[in-house]
Amino acid sequence: MAEVAPGQDEAQLPGTQALDARTLWTLLAGNALVLIGTGFFLPILPLVLRHRGSTSLLVGLVFAAGLAGRALAQYPAGALSDHVGRRPVMVVAMVLYAALFPLYIVPLPPETLIAVRFVQAVFGGAYAPSAAAMIGDLTGPQRRASAFSRLRASDMTGLLLGPLLGGLVAGFRLDAVFAGAMVVSLAAAALLFFLPSVAPRREEARQENDAIGPLAILWLILPVAILGMAAFWMFGVYDTIWSLYVTSRGASTFVVGLSFATYALPIVVFAGLGNWSDRLGHVRAGLLSVMTYGLLAGVYPFVSSVPALVLIGLGEGSLTAAGNPAISAEVSRLAPLGAQGRTQGVYQTAITAAQVAGSLGAGALYVIGPAPAFLSGTAVCLLGALGSILLRRSRRATTA
Repeated sequence: MAEVAPGQDEAQLPGTQALDARTLWTLLAGNALVLIGTGFFLPILPLVLRHRGSTSLLVGLVFAAGLAGRALAQYPAGALSDHVGRRPVMVVAMVLYAALFPLYIVPLPPETLIAVRFVQAVFGGAYAPSAAAMIGDLTGPQRRASAFSRLRASDMTGLLLGPLLGGLVAGFRLDAVFAGAMVVSLAAAALLFFLPSVAPRREEARQENDAIGPLAILWLILPVAILGMAAFWMFGVYDTIWSLYVTSRGASTFVVGLSFATYALPIVVFAGLGNWSDRLGHVRAGLLSVMTYGLLAGVYPFVSSVPALVLIGLGEGSLTAAGNPAISAEVSRLAPLGAQGRTQGVYQTAITAAQVAGSLGAGALYVIGPAPAFLSGTAVCLLGALGSILLRRSRRATTA
C-alpha cells in the first residue's frame, strides 16, 4: 500500500497538483453557497413540520431520514470521485439537490416529507466527500488543518448567513424558505462548475489501493473517526431540538436563525486556528473540542434565558473552532494515496450515521423533556473522547 510518511508534504510527490488561489476561493465560495442553501431552510424545517401538525418524534424521523440518505450516498460518491474527478460529482449532486425543493411547498401530509428528505439527501450527500477530497488532493499534511479550517469557515459562513436570511423570510411566510434554498443551491452548482478539473492522486497509487475496502479504511481511521462521530451525534441533537427548545423559551424565528449564526461567527473569524491545531496536534485539538461539546450540552437545558442561550452558543463556537478541521485533517492524512475520496466517504458516512442516531435519540427523548435530550449528547461526547484515547493507546502498545 502506497503511503505518505507522517509529516511528508504530498505536494512534493510527482503527479500531484498545487492548491492555487483560484481553485481554493472558487471551492470555498461554492461551499459557502451550498451551506447557505442548507442553512436557509434546515433550521426552519422543524417549525414548518410543527405548523403542519407534526410531533417532535416525526421531526426527528424527517431529520434522521435526511441523514440516512446522505450517509448511503457518501462512500459510493467518494469512490466515484476517485475515478471521474471531484468537480462532476459536486456539480451534478447540487443540481439534483436543488430540484427537490418544490416538493416541500406542495401541501403533502407531513409523513411524506420523510421520503422527500431522504431522496434529496441522497443527492446532497455526494457533495461533501468530493469537496473534502479535493482539499486532500491539493494540500500537504503540514498545511492540511489550515486548509480544512478554511473549508470549515466557509461552512460556517453558510450557517451564519443562511439561517439569518431564512429566519427573516420565514417571518413573512414559512414555506418561502424552500424557494430561497433552491435558488441558492442552483447558484452553488453554477459556481462549482467553474472549478478546474482536478485529477485524483497518481494513477498507479489509485490502482494499487483499489482493493482497500471501506471496513479496512474505517479501521485505519477509527481512533480519529470516533471523535468526529461524537461531535456529529451532538450536531444531530441540535438539528432536531434546538429550534424547538429556544422557541419554547420564547424566541422568535429570527432569534432561532440568530442563534445558529452566533455559533457560526467565531468559526469564521478564527479560521486561521488550523495552524494552531497543526502545532498542537490534530487529535489533541479534536479531543478538546469534543469534550467541550459534551460539557456545554449539559448546561443548555438548565438555562431559561434566550439571550444567555445565544451567548453560550457563541462561546461554544469559539472554543471548538479548531476541532472539526483538525479531525478532518487527520482523517485526510491517514488516507491511502489514490483513496482520498473513498476515505472521506467512509468518514462522512460514519459521522452522518452518528448524526442520525443523535437526531433520532434527541427527538424521542425530547418528548420526555429537554434535559434527557441534551444530556444524551453529553454522555456520547465524553464516552467518545474516552474511547478515542483508549483505542489510540491500545494501538501504540500493539506496535511498540
